[in-house]
Amino acid sequence: MATLTLRREDGRIVCERVVVADRAHRRMRGLLGRKYLRQGEGMVLRPGWSIHTAFMRFPIDAVFLDADQVVIKIEPEVGAWRTVSCRGAREVVELSAGECHRRGLEVGDRVAWASRSAMEARADGGAAPWDGDGSEPRARVLVASRDPRFVRLARFLLGGRDLEVEELTSPERLPDAILEPTLDLAVLDGGDAIAEALRIANAARARRPEVPIVIAADTGGKSPAGVRVFDRWNETEELLLDVERLLAERAVGATPIVGG
Repeated sequence: MATLTLRREDGRIVCERVVVADRAHRRMRGLLGRKYLRQGEGMVLRPGWSIHTAFMRFPIDAVFLDADQVVIKIEPEVGAWRTVSCRGAREVVELSAGECHRRGLEVGDRVAWASRSAMEARADGGAAPWDGDGSEPRARVLVASRDPRFVRLARFLLGGRDLEVEELTSPERLPDAILEPTLDLAVLDGGDAIAEALRIANAARARRPEVPIVIAADTGGKSPAGVRVFDRWNETEELLLDVERLLAERAVGATPIVGG
């Protein structure tokens, strides 16, 4: 992802390193999943006029810019589970909480974007825009299983496909966990309780039907009639192929959503 510096017209810096989220999946993910945002770090949602902070782990300052790069609204210290919008905004800049006050940024200020110089990039040691970010995964997959052996196997297999893997050790909580907006797919391990796994999967699908759920269990090579359940130890390749198929279908049918 591109990284820019946000400055006022007079050259004073507002934020040294701003990651540009200018694609649908990047805007959907936003800052979700990060544990903190340092001073001097930020993200711009482009285009954007509204953000949500569901599942966020830290507060942020939200700065709304119009088409002329003028600050038309500042929402400071936005905590979790908030929605903030601004009519007429074209971009939303997310900064660490309190940064607008520290930098003296006010409504009416005109700002400008600047490419980071080679000297600035070298000062960062050639690292990714934010420590620990590295390359962006293709999708985020939740593995719901009580069996740590299956979780390790799933992490190995899915991680090798450039997928980010999260763990849910209480599969019965999947209907709630599936509501997290950055989730792209869930793998549900039913163990030897296939009927219970099907009940949980149906409850989760009812709450968020657009997120695919792949079910694995101890099937003994036999799936229930009318539904595909993969043997969790002997059909791993088939499970991976189904994951890839479902993610491809979801990518084709995805609609852009602006999120924080």
